[in-house]
Amino acid sequence: MIVTYIYSNCADDQIGVQFRCRNLADAINRTGFHRANLLDINSFIRNTPDVQKICAGSDILVIYRYLYGPILSAVQYWKARDKKVIVDFDQAINYLTKNKPGYSFWFDGVPLEVDPAEENSRIDPIPLEQFKWGLGMVDAATVPSGRLADDWAQFTDIYQIPDYINTFQYPGLNQFHEDEIWMGLGSSANNDGFEQSGLLAAMEGICQENPQVKLVICNRDKESVMDMKIAPSQMRIYSPRTFDEWVSVLLKLDIGLAPTSGDYDLRLGPGSMLEFMVSKIPVIASEPITFHDISQYARFVQNTKDEWKIAILTTLDQLSVYQKKAAGDPFLFAISQDVSANIEKVLKVYGSIIN
Repeated sequence: MIVTYIYSNCADDQIGVQFRCRNLADAINRTGFHRANLLDINSFIRNTPDVQKICAGSDILVIYRYLYGPILSAVQYWKARDKKVIVDFDQAINYLTKNKPGYSFWFDGVPLEVDPAEENSRIDPIPLEQFKWGLGMVDAATVPSGRLADDWAQFTDIYQIPDYINTFQYPGLNQFHEDEIWMGLGSSANNDGFEQSGLLAAMEGICQENPQVKLVICNRDKESVMDMKIAPSQMRIYSPRTFDEWVSVLLKLDIGLAPTSGDYDLRLGPGSMLEFMVSKIPVIASEPITFHDISQYARFVQNTKDEWKIAILTTLDQLSVYQKKAAGDPFLFAISQDVSANIEKVLKVYGSIIN
């Protein structure tokens, strides 16, 4: 089988592209029996001779996340040539709120990459509506969570492919911070979960009472960071723009935090949790958990300031115990979710769609 993944170049999408395209392509190519290509979406739209050769030789085309305008035209082009085309998406785009990346694109039609000469341009109809049309054009869709599958089942056939990790990309060489304890959020965390879960309020109190605690913050605007009631000396701020840069931040953490709040968060895949586990980082997460296989491998709390504070302080007091536990069963479970160990399951899904 030959699979071609068509991925986005948008900076905000790169961790998702890693999970949903690059990891799978690497594992497919390692089988020795199947082959995978990676093709950026702009090249796919331009449909150059090289692109035509790659796509024509593929058994299935997997488009990551986007179906609108010129992408729909490209889908029609390949469908007319009897090519199997599916879309893979990992966002609950219908539940995006205004402060989440992507909202202005999906709901207002603001292009992902705006040319300064066309800064007032808008996509019309809005991409959310075009996405629904596109689901009626493709052969199927793949998603990482059951709730996401249920949401969109009325539009096309939906198959669930969980987030799998390339375990060798997480060397587990956590940095030593002497008397400091660094804690931070996972790759799928967002402002709503951090603030509305009660975690931010808990962290403000914890940092004021525990000067050794440092909060690691990624990709937050300056204004929102300044609003936090945490001393600048207790914040470590990073802006990772690539997957490798994100992993280097992840491995600095002593404690992982996985807050979720609202319908959008309930539809996320398990990748962020697996990253903590494979890196042997103790993790505290919000209830209710949507991935029951993981429920025994983290400490789960109700979304209140007091619950978060109690859980974090307990973990701080017994950090060595929790770190030892994180290096046991949670780590072994994460290893079992390695993409190469599970790639035949993915290929079986693709085979069902093709046939």
